[in-house]
Amino acid sequence: MKYLYALLLVTLLAKTQAQSDQYLHFDRVDDFVELPNASALIANAPGITMTGWFYTDQYAYGQGMMGIRGTNAGFYLIQLDNGKIECRYQNSAGVLYEYVAPFYSVQLETWQHFAWVFTGNKVELYINGVLKGSRAAGGKITSTTTSFALGKSILAGFNFVYGGRMDEVTLWKKALTAAEIKDMQTTEPTGTEPDLVVYYKMNQGVPGGDNTSLTKVISKVGGGAADADLRNFALNGPTSNFNGVLNTSFQAITFPLVPNKLTSAAPFALNAAATSGLPVSYEIVSGPATLSGNTITLTGQPGKVTIKASQPGDASFKPADDVSVSFQVLDPQTFVPDIDVRSPLAGDVFVPALSPIQLATIVKIDYPELFSVQNVRFELNGQTVAAQNHGNRHYTGWWTPPSYGAHEMKIIATNNYGANAVATVSLNVVANTGDIEAVAATDVWLNSTDNTKVVEGQLPSFLGAFDKITAVLQVKCPTGGCGEWDRVASIDAKTHDGRWVEIIRYITPYGTPCVHEMNATDYMSLLQGKIAFRLNNGTLDNGYLFNLKFKYQAGTPAHKYSAVNVLWQKNYPFGDLKNLQPVEPLKVKWANNAVASTLKLVSTGHGWGDNNTGNAAEFHDDTHHVWVNGNQTFTQRNWQNCNPNPDGCNPQAGTWYFARAGWCPGNIAPWFNFDMTPFIGGGQSDLGYRFDEDYKDLCHVNNPSCVSGVTCPDCKDGYNPFLVVACNLITFADGPVGETSVTDVNDARFDADLAFSVFPNPSADGVFNFFLKNNAEGGILEVSVINALGQRVAGFSTQNNQSVTHELHLENQPNGVYRLNVRTAKGMGSKMLLISK
Repeated sequence: MKYLYALLLVTLLAKTQAQSDQYLHFDRVDDFVELPNASALIANAPGITMTGWFYTDQYAYGQGMMGIRGTNAGFYLIQLDNGKIECRYQNSAGVLYEYVAPFYSVQLETWQHFAWVFTGNKVELYINGVLKGSRAAGGKITSTTTSFALGKSILAGFNFVYGGRMDEVTLWKKALTAAEIKDMQTTEPTGTEPDLVVYYKMNQGVPGGDNTSLTKVISKVGGGAADADLRNFALNGPTSNFNGVLNTSFQAITFPLVPNKLTSAAPFALNAAATSGLPVSYEIVSGPATLSGNTITLTGQPGKVTIKASQPGDASFKPADDVSVSFQVLDPQTFVPDIDVRSPLAGDVFVPALSPIQLATIVKIDYPELFSVQNVRFELNGQTVAAQNHGNRHYTGWWTPPSYGAHEMKIIATNNYGANAVATVSLNVVANTGDIEAVAATDVWLNSTDNTKVVEGQLPSFLGAFDKITAVLQVKCPTGGCGEWDRVASIDAKTHDGRWVEIIRYITPYGTPCVHEMNATDYMSLLQGKIAFRLNNGTLDNGYLFNLKFKYQAGTPAHKYSAVNVLWQKNYPFGDLKNLQPVEPLKVKWANNAVASTLKLVSTGHGWGDNNTGNAAEFHDDTHHVWVNGNQTFTQRNWQNCNPNPDGCNPQAGTWYFARAGWCPGNIAPWFNFDMTPFIGGGQSDLGYRFDEDYKDLCHVNNPSCVSGVTCPDCKDGYNPFLVVACNLITFADGPVGETSVTDVNDARFDADLAFSVFPNPSADGVFNFFLKNNAEGGILEVSVINALGQRVAGFSTQNNQSVTHELHLENQPNGVYRLNVRTAKGMGSKMLLISK
């Protein structure tokens, strides 16, 4: 506990000597603590209290402090800007009660005690034992499946993470009184108090030491059931770790993680240590190993080994908490790659004319510190087809069936020790087919807790068998009713070489179910075999159930082969006087066998109100243009009449009937299709997408001439117009489509100077390799990864290195587009990164 400086020095010294003055530090990048299903501990309680000591490093918008947050439960604190705190209680009936503490309620670099209380008829916020404010409130939390989180407000893909220190966190299934909260300023709970269900003292590990063996924050109540998971902490060094000062009688064990081993590994020594200097003893809890002193000998069998380190204390030191580490022992001859067959799938393969068909698989192997995939190949009827490695676990090849009828396909994947995994698929190549329907997603519930989900659909395997594909999207109301508001939703499909492509942009209706259809024929190359679909809905309410199926119409397509390249897929500011044309210019180098091409573009405008000139972008009629080779070539009047609804989704609640910028509530936003075929013969083309040149948002935060209360109500409002853009290039050919390359012109210029690269991109696991080949001036190099909310989620810096290689780890970030910013003495540059797990 961190005591207020107003306390008497004698009291302060007495309390400090009775405990370890430790805390947990959060890095405001991705650290947080989570206790899953914690709402069960306070479900139906007549009152709730949570308390904690916080030491905030800096002001920043959206810092989740502590709380329970889900679709059917909410009891949490979030720091907004300049020390304002959003304090919320949402009962399981969905009724929200809120108290917003004013600016500078949070003081920087100062320990403060916060208590958030629901009494049964009101909510109260106490800071340092003093009531800050209250609001009437009612109802109960009945959810038993919502997490209790520290350092993050868990809400779908939003990264509301905290930066600073935290200590002495409690959760109670009763309302503490003002006197009890005041008493907590000077007296720690004992852990025996009635209705105390969670108590994290944060005094584990060695301050600033190697605590990587710790996986849990220990609760002093709950018998282990309330121990919470440490998420993403470095647990080594002065930040993102346990820290503070140990008192003279407290000791802790540092037990560095033991790396995973092969069954043939030689005996090795353990090196745990106690801060007291007293000897540490070991015990094998389980697994194929023996122990002699501090030396481990493996038995040669595979399995998981768990070792416990202990120090019982003596007259001067209290016993240390036991620390356990586990590691895997793996046999390189039996631990082989995992093969996921993607195309063609077992059964009928519809090929009216025998031609090359695409083979596709995903191959991966765990424990990359020990294993890698060395080779993947396809074998069909004894014929070997080399697999192209796309660098993201996806492998493809091409094979021409020699005849109709039965064929056997084997996929063989070899690990770095020469051991093989084999998957066998029985195929039946047939010439004829009829109309087919295939289901891709069934009742996928997207809501405030789950904004994104990935599902897999088993689609037909074919080549040239269908001339039309229709996507049918149905949205239904989940238990508790449909979402009340129009929210941006989308559906992405993953290509067989591992890239996510947006194929449907959808805006949800106001509180009503609907069914929609869209011509998806141009995406034929994506809609065959086993395909992953990513469904997205940026909602803050109960959301919708999404169903997706495809109808395949038998017939001969104009071209049997096609491929998709993503050109632009991003949110862009609209009318920003600092950058009126923010869309990056691109250079396309056409595939050498391309015979036709279509550019597919969807742009939906969002943001509106008095602080946006002309009520843009949602309610502003604009015309944008696509430029090709320096000429204004295609016109896009991005405006849609919504009454009647284009998809027949009416009536609805709300303002569904107003025309909008490229969309309507309860409508699949229409793709604008532009014929690029005339430009193929030039070999390459320069592309640009320019927003309406006549529009300027004079209320934008970047307009220096804006005067609050005169030009606009509030020039610092920050909710300015933007366009959500997706643009895909479809290339058609009469054989397997060659490579169509797309280059960001700005990035290419920066690369030529600094020659940096990032790969793989997109990444299937969130790990990117950064390589700077020529930082000629040396000096400082700063690399930052920024998410869609403008928050820094990863990065590093170094100095005086002319060649830099670094792994960027974003495994715990949600799927989506990120911006990599690079700064050197030469200047700045950036690239888009895509995580597509």
